[in-house]
Amino acid sequence: MPLVTPRLDDRRFQDIVDEAKSRIPRYCPEWTDHNVSDPGVALIELFAWMTDLLLYRVNQVPDRMYVKFLELIGVRLEPPRAARAPVTFYLSAAQPTDVSIPEGTEVATIRTETSPAIVFTTEAELTIRTPTLIDAFTRRAGAADAADAWSRVDVARLGMTGHRLQVFATQPQPGDAMYLPFERDHSQHVLAVIMTCELAGGAGIDPLDPPLAWEVWQGDSTGWVACEVEYDGTGGFNTPGEVILHTPVMQEAEFAGTRGRWLRCRLTETRPGQRTYYASPWVDRLRVEARGGTVGARHATSVRDEILGQSDGTPGQTFSLQHAPLLARDKHQEYLIVDSPGSELEQWEEVEDFADSGPNDRHFTLDSTDGTLTLGPTLLQPDGTVYRFGATPLKRSWLRFSRYQHGGGVVGNVPRGTLNVMKTSIPYVTQVTNRQPAMGGRDAQSLDDAKLRAPQMLRTRTRAVTAEDYEYLALQVPGVARAHCLAPGAVPAAPGDLEPGEVVVLVLPQLPDSDGHAGANSSLERPDLLRAVRAHLDERRVVGARLDVRAPRAIDVSVEVTLRVSTRTEQYVIENVRRAAERALYTYLSPYTGGPDGKGWPIGRDLHVSEIYARLQRVSGVEYVDEVRVTIPDPNSPDGVQTVSPRLGLTSDAVLRSGQHKVLVQ
Repeated sequence: MPLVTPRLDDRRFQDIVDEAKSRIPRYCPEWTDHNVSDPGVALIELFAWMTDLLLYRVNQVPDRMYVKFLELIGVRLEPPRAARAPVTFYLSAAQPTDVSIPEGTEVATIRTETSPAIVFTTEAELTIRTPTLIDAFTRRAGAADAADAWSRVDVARLGMTGHRLQVFATQPQPGDAMYLPFERDHSQHVLAVIMTCELAGGAGIDPLDPPLAWEVWQGDSTGWVACEVEYDGTGGFNTPGEVILHTPVMQEAEFAGTRGRWLRCRLTETRPGQRTYYASPWVDRLRVEARGGTVGARHATSVRDEILGQSDGTPGQTFSLQHAPLLARDKHQEYLIVDSPGSELEQWEEVEDFADSGPNDRHFTLDSTDGTLTLGPTLLQPDGTVYRFGATPLKRSWLRFSRYQHGGGVVGNVPRGTLNVMKTSIPYVTQVTNRQPAMGGRDAQSLDDAKLRAPQMLRTRTRAVTAEDYEYLALQVPGVARAHCLAPGAVPAAPGDLEPGEVVVLVLPQLPDSDGHAGANSSLERPDLLRAVRAHLDERRVVGARLDVRAPRAIDVSVEVTLRVSTRTEQYVIENVRRAAERALYTYLSPYTGGPDGKGWPIGRDLHVSEIYARLQRVSGVEYVDEVRVTIPDPNSPDGVQTVSPRLGLTSDAVLRSGQHKVLVQ
């Protein structure tokens, strides 16, 4: 039964006035003028106004009582949540040895007269590794024999007489690619591919818009994932220069008998109005340099070895940290240090409460909201004995906290390109920036929000039993946008026919929405986030449940459509219709903004081609939808794609993701 907020006195101003007037005939019958102009009535209203203010203050007491009621059932007001963003460190020049950027490096926004600097702290060590190419390979998409499709080129001999690299086939076609394997892992690196190309060797393209895709291999489950191209100084292999790439996570694999971490440049299908190559470009020299790296950071300021004070030897002491609110803590790095006279340093552990603490347990609690640190109390038991809930530091012991981080809130959701100030100088690092906006920052939980979440908390009690429990608890992990649980009986046919006790939780990470293309060509695999969700759920699953946390299997859907408009439509209107239709397709076929309700394509839901017709018919300016062709990748097909009609069936662990859409308006 939900708790009802008590009101100690529900009377208001008019209620008090009416009650006072009703008593006039009893106590003062000669008073007959009850109009508002009467001085006595004015005094009554003044009294009622002052009493109403007093009652308002009295009725605030139940809010504090409600907080205590929530704490009794294990619900605490959540502290602010820190925003997270990937930050990229650029080197002053390529270095002959690896460069390490330590964990805890602080970067910030520019401080102004009206706003202080917003500080972010890196969450892991970043090692920028010097790249070593094994060799270079090319693969022809049109080769009849798979073995003949691969060609190997000795990178060290490029530039010598008779040694050149033909990037694509003599008659280039989509799917041709150049492959570069590396000896070591260069995940989250800024790589510069420096090439000496034949001038105008790749004729036929627009150098500012080449039909190329730079990709890295990310494992069998994900395949090839696009890199972010920061700069292409070669104009699509037409002039000597360099291509600056930001690589995602790379996985080791073996292709063409060579094992390594693979980067490739693939010739793609052209968009409407985009031109392709007449002939293959040639590369005379090629080398790769590491220019920087990217690491995750969160909105936090670190405080180390803060002295809290000196113990007086009594139980239940409280100390206050200088900065609050506090962010989530790592027990391996953030703990209380007690320096007792004549003894070695003691490390004390943080607990949620003292219910299970014994007399000798070195425990303490820490309120993340106001930074209050509390030591274990001593309570008188019903049998007359005194029980200590946790140990008490000796008198004159000094207490200090090893490290904690404070910050968080919506103020940390800064836009891209604003984290460009390094708080400390790092050798060989000349610049830092965030190429994506920071996300996930949230202010401290309000009491009204806690009241709404209390019934759900009572039902789950931090234990995952039903599929809804797993989904609810997974969403509590920062960075999770959507969660979907597959369990026996929860879906008609789970992948591989789930056995009793087997639970699969599919997690979608938060992504910045760019021009309505959320999820398109973006990897849904975030190993660090999956590990965090798995650790969070593993502590709350029931005994015997086998837990598997992974990203849903993404099905890339490409749509080619022909739309008809009025014969007298202006050219700029036709272009607007084309853009609106593309936006509608990318928005609808998205794991984040798609589906019938616009909250993301439901995991496991089939796609009917008729839905595409209905979606495009609603685009303003479209008279009718002429032709629609829906395709998905199919490596076993001669052209590499499979046409879908009239329905695309999805397994229960799959979700739709936009591929490359083509819209023709006539």
